[in-house]
Amino acid sequence: MAKKYLCRHKILGGIVSLKLCLLLFLHYRFNVLPIHKQQQSSAVIEEELLIDRRRAPTWKKRLQWIQEELPSYPLAEMLQMKPQHKKLACAPLTEEIEFHNDYWQVARAGNLTYYLFGAYYDRRETVPRAPLVRLLVMVNERGDEGATYPITHCQLWFKTRNKPLIVPVHEHKVVWHWGKKPRLYYPTLMACAVPVGEVPDMVSLVAQRCDRATNLLKVVYEPPTPEQQQQQQHHQDGGNRRPRFVVCVKTMDFLYNDMSWRLIEWLELMRLLGADKVVLYNGPMHANMTRVLRDYMENGSGFVELRSLSLGRGEPNVPPHLHHFLLARDYLNRILNEMIPYNDCLYRNMYRYDYIGVFDIDEVIMPLGNVTNWADLIQLAHHVPDYMNRTSPTCSQWVSFCFRNVYYPRYEGRAKYFHQLPAYFYMLQHVERTAQYCDRTLATKCLHSTRYAIGLHNHLPLHWTEEACCAPKSVPIQYAQMQHYREPDNKTWLLDPVLDDNIWRFQPQLQQNTLAKYKELGFLPSANENGS
Repeated sequence: MAKKYLCRHKILGGIVSLKLCLLLFLHYRFNVLPIHKQQQSSAVIEEELLIDRRRAPTWKKRLQWIQEELPSYPLAEMLQMKPQHKKLACAPLTEEIEFHNDYWQVARAGNLTYYLFGAYYDRRETVPRAPLVRLLVMVNERGDEGATYPITHCQLWFKTRNKPLIVPVHEHKVVWHWGKKPRLYYPTLMACAVPVGEVPDMVSLVAQRCDRATNLLKVVYEPPTPEQQQQQQHHQDGGNRRPRFVVCVKTMDFLYNDMSWRLIEWLELMRLLGADKVVLYNGPMHANMTRVLRDYMENGSGFVELRSLSLGRGEPNVPPHLHHFLLARDYLNRILNEMIPYNDCLYRNMYRYDYIGVFDIDEVIMPLGNVTNWADLIQLAHHVPDYMNRTSPTCSQWVSFCFRNVYYPRYEGRAKYFHQLPAYFYMLQHVERTAQYCDRTLATKCLHSTRYAIGLHNHLPLHWTEEACCAPKSVPIQYAQMQHYREPDNKTWLLDPVLDDNIWRFQPQLQQNTLAKYKELGFLPSANENGS
């Protein structure tokens, strides 16, 4: 019995010794003591971190985000194609796409490189050889009139076909007519014929018919709703339905200059004049301007759309300071790239809107006299004489109605014109313009018919359906003008300004709408500001 007790005592003593050794080791190695020996603290120790514990998004949501990030990439359509499409001996479906500067894809033929931005289905009845798929590209060569391009083909993919339809490119329309330099890329619209009644989902551009492509673009086709279709037909047949307008704005390059306040006033004036939608293209922009556009997109029922864009030659968007520098460094390259958003905007919106305006945010086509909106201006413009007498008296349809440019300078240092109105109403305060108008061919801006326009430049249409309509009509200045809120290049024009406060016809509503947006976004220094 004593031996058993002694044995048990030794075992317990060994266990105690082992625990003691373990505690001493932990204390000296990690400075850890048993919980009941630790000094009690009044601080509450949280058991969980405040991290994002949401589940991963669904595949449907992720696909939506990918489509928003890169609208030209047909991921959804490609995933629906059968596996055997990738194994075709001729023109296999490609997943090995060569991307260029985020939003572009690459094709090569002969000594030319094509950077592809978008593809669009054009079934307009006024267009010869329609329906077509048009490719909006930048090419490292500006072909002169009658120039010969290397033979290229469109590989067109349809849901209803087991293999692509391959057709030759039959048309190149360069959206630039003035000079060329080495190492520049030129905006060009290429076209391929499509069978009547069939809308392709995707298209690739290749040199040889059966090539494995390095590009694959979603074919954009946003037809009007049945109601819009009926309204458009009513308008085209001479009915009294109000035409619909979309405004397209080039890359928003305002990195260091906060134009948010002026952007709000301009957007509200566009709305009052009759714009149904304003499409802008993202660029190096001040954070306040981004905030303004995001607010309009979230709360504006589709009035504002902001689309992504990069330079076709390859200059990076990020970092933004370098991008801003490069835009200013090479002016011709910048202007060539501006043709891309204008024409992308045209082809994305041509079925749902009747007219497209290509403006900057310091430009306004302003009706004069008793006319206060673009719808009435368009109706008037059909009947007034052509300022330049360049169209036949027998014309009844025009590709565009164009308006002469006149400058509304800042006249820095002068007191504000209307003392009862805050200075932050920029256009309402700047009502002095130059006495001199620009020539009709200089800095004009137009409202283009989406029924007839094919290729748009900053100031005029460069291509249109000449068989179906007449050349642009220049509307006389007594009916409307293009108000340009900047200084003229010729500084002598600043002398002897003219008071022209026609914008004050919109003052009550424009002031109220703009002020409400300033308040909503917290731009006013005082909550009691009333703008009076």
